Amino acid sequence: MTDQNVLQQGNLRSFSRYLVDNQRPREDSVIWKQSSILQALQTEEFTTRGALFLENPHREKQGETLHDLSVTVQVIHPDARTMPHSHSFWHLYVVISGKGELVVDNKSPTPLASGDIIYVPAWSEHQFINQENENLVLYVIQNLPGMAKQGTLLRNDGDKTYSTHSQ
Repeated sequence: MTDQNVLQQGNLRSFSRYLVDNQRPREDSVIWKQSSILQALQTEEFTTRGALFLENPHREKQGETLHDLSVTVQVIHPDARTMPHSHSFWHLYVVISGKGELVVDNKSPTPLASGDIIYVPAWSEHQFINQENENLVLYVIQNLPGMAKQGTLLRNDGDKTYSTHSQ
């Protein structure tokens, strides 16, 4: 039998040591200025899947804006649409500017306008459509980092499914 076929023996640690090892210092506050975000949107190249990630310099784990969550900026250009897709993480969208439509689970399109907030649960197929003359700009809060950390991040784009374990 080779070492590859043998399970590794786990370690035991006292619960009080576990608690000490998992203490974290209090984080500092962070601000992302709207003017900086708007300026970056003018210079960054991006797709309908995403434009900017709000990076928190105090997070130990890359890809998190706050514990197990990320905040991104998504822009749907005029006469553009996202591909209908679903995934194992949820979204909370805030419409910052523009107008558009959201199709969830093949239901009738729902009109969107600045100030609207939309929750899309995990595995709900969704698609944004912008038939207006200005960008549809969304802030997106999602539990993607937490799902990736757990190894349960999955995405379905039509007939293709991707995971954190896909190559």
